Amino acid sequence: MGGGLVTDAAGARAAERLLVVPVLPPAAGSTEPRYVLVRWPDWPHAAMLPLALAGADDALDDAVATLLRSRLQLDAAGPATLAAERVPVRLAQPRIGVHGPGWLRGVRAPASGDPQPDALLDGYVALPLAEALAALSTDVERAVLRSVGQLP
Repeated sequence: MGGGLVTDAAGARAAERLLVVPVLPPAAGSTEPRYVLVRWPDWPHAAMLPLALAGADDALDDAVATLLRSRLQLDAAGPATLAAERVPVRLAQPRIGVHGPGWLRGVRAPASGDPQPDALLDGYVALPLAEALAALSTDVERAVLRSVGQLP
């Protein structure tokens, strides 16, 4: 069985991973929104929250709201928005048991509240876009965050 183009919707979805970026209102005295990045205990760099939709009928807004509540105790403050740009990467594709080409796509998630990470996270940072970009460790992550930062 050779690699080829994914032509079915389920296969295409399996090859795409969503990275959620909660966006908080500006801090006092600032006009720039704050982009929330998380820290994992086994990874020293700031990161975005991964989101795996279970099926084609999953509602993005519901899934993002659940993720925000469960991981950071934040409330969704508006509809989640998918970035138009997909960044090509090499991904594990468990449905077919290989690593292969895939996509990362950012999701802008307007949020409100004071982030309180769950027990599996080591912390968070809430930074203006330029500082959030600098906090990420790879060009791929920066490309995903840049695409989220361009959304209205």
